[in-house]
Amino acid sequence: MNAEDTGIMDAAAVGALAAGLLVEACGDGDDPLSGTVRGLGEDLGRALRPSSGAGTADALVGAALACADLATLAACNAAALPARGGPSAVAATHLAAGAARALAALGEAELGARDDAYAGNALRDLRSAGWKADLAVRQLGEAG
Repeated sequence: MNAEDTGIMDAAAVGALAAGLLVEACGDGDDPLSGTVRGLGEDLGRALRPSSGAGTADALVGAALACADLATLAACNAAALPARGGPSAVAATHLAAGAARALAALGEAELGARDDAYAGNALRDLRSAGWKADLAVRQLGEAG
């Protein structure tokens, strides 16, 4: 494993940490919103755990998109979660957004010199992840 692979795994681990924060923010309540957000957070956290494909361009793009989705999920639900969960959801938004941006930067550095259809599509996905992460953070600012 080279240093770049370690950076990818570290950034994905930050995303998994953010997923854990969001799951904790939902508490153990039985209300439908908390249960749904908790389940989605758990799913995204599992997607960010290292797998046999870790270190590949596909894994990097997938992790960046999962982190961006997690940031969006946390931002959209921070105000509606139980009172003590709001600050954790805000923290999860920022962690996940930062991880998405870091993964996007790593991916752009890895794929930027390539001139093939796969690289073009992957770069668009990475830019999308960065845009979604930025939007999630802006949503927090607009909400309060």
